[in-house]
Parts: sequence; C-alpha cells; structure tokens
Amino acid sequence: MKPTIKPKHMAEQRAEEEAIRRQPAADPARQRPAAAVNSQSFAAILRLLARFKAVRGSQRLKLAEVAERMGIDAPALSRLETGKVLNPTLATLPKWAEALGEKLDVDLSSP
Repeated sequence: MKPTIKPKHMAEQRAEEEAIRRQPAADPARQRPAAAVNSQSFAAILRLLARFKAVRGSQRLKLAEVAERMGIDAPALSRLETGKVLNPTLATLPKWAEALGEKLDVDLSSP
C-alpha cells in the first residue's frame, strides 16, 4: 500500500478552513429557504418531518431499518429527520410513510 500523503495547504487556505470550522452550524430548521415556499407551507413541511421522526420513535424503529425499507441510505434519512435537508421529494414522502406503516395524504388548496 502506498503511504497517504496529505497535501500541503497554503497559510491562506488553512486560515479559511479554520474560519469555516469555527462558524457555528446554522440551524436549517429555523431558516426558510428564500422565495422557495411561503411560511405556512414551510411550517407544514417542518411539522411533517417532525411527525415522521416521532412516529419512527414511537414504533421504536431504528433509523437504518426505516432507511432500508425506503431504499435509501441511513445518513440521507438522518439529514431529512434533522432538517439538514428540507426538500424531500414527493417520491420520498410516500415511501417514508409506507416504511412506517402509515399513509400519506397530499392535498391541493387555493391560497
């Protein structure tokens, strides 16, 4: 095996990397994507994500088990549950509900 050699970073690159590491991680669940959805829809998405997580917890299912049932990897499901990814697709949501033994109803309404 070849030994792993770390690339040498310039002082400017190291300083930039350190600055990024020191930044507190913004809580994406509290930030609505600009112009993506209105505040009511955004709140509904957050409630739905929280509900999925709560149902999984109440059923004492492991994240990896639900992810396997959905056909995705556990880190991807974790990002959805924690709000790090706030754009679950319409294809993902029914799979998630089914993996929990639930049914997802989607509705269309006038503004």
